[in-house]
Formats: sequence, C-alpha cells, structure tokens
Amino acid sequence: MKRTHMALAGLIGLMVLANACSAASTPSASTASASTTAIAATLKEYSIKLSAATATPGAVTFTVTNAGTMVHEFVVLKTDIKAANLPLANGAVTEDEYTSMGEVADLAAGASGTLTATLTAGHYAIICNLPGHVSQGMVADLTVR
Repeated sequence: MKRTHMALAGLIGLMVLANACSAASTPSASTASASTTAIAATLKEYSIKLSAATATPGAVTFTVTNAGTMVHEFVVLKTDIKAANLPLANGAVTEDEYTSMGEVADLAAGASGTLTATLTAGHYAIICNLPGHVSQGMVADLTVR
C-alpha cells in the first residue's frame, strides 16, 4: 500500500512538472493576440472592404474572403500613393516599383486565405492586381500609425 501511494505521488509530481513546463513554453492566447492586429478583408466584384482602415505598427494578420464570383487576389504594397491613384501598365500595377508586403494570390470564388505581414508606420495600398480589377475599383488604403 505504501508503494502504491509513493508511485501515485511520483506520477502526480511528474504530471505537475510536465504541466508547468508546457505552460511556460506556450504563450497564452491573450499574449499572442495582443501583439497582432487582425483585419478582415472581403473581396467582391469590384471592391475591397477592410474591417479597419488603420492599424498599429507590428504584425497585421489579414483574413481575406473572396465573396465574389470570380478569382481575385489581395496584394499589400507600401507606398505614399493612394491605391486608386497607382499607375497602371496593361491594366495592372507594376508591383516591383513598390515595396510588396505580401499577397494572397488567385483566391477562388468563395475561398479564404490569410496573410500576416509586419507593417511599419506609413501608408499601404491594397489591391486586386488582376488585369482590369484596379481600374474597376478593387482597391483599399490602410494607414499604420
């Protein structure tokens, strides 16, 4: 009986130690969410709707949903130029003229995707850069401050 109690006490001790180690190495949900700004984006012929027009510097996670009926994409460019004023060549923005922060490419109708980017203070143009989509209004602006 004494051995059973000692074995049980040892097992409980190991469980407490294992729980303490895993708790110390895993950030809590509140810690993780405090350092990331979440923005929902909805794409549809021919608009981009953001749940927020501003964000704080740091990690920004965009959850992008294509609510339209055709393929769209979500491109984030750092530039001082408003998204609607970006110059076009052959119906699209020449992305390599700007600092690309990432994209969710070729998002099928009804599909969703995510993009997490580390954004510094400034202006960001968000576009669907498929030919003809920017000129039809698939643009949004985001200010990070």
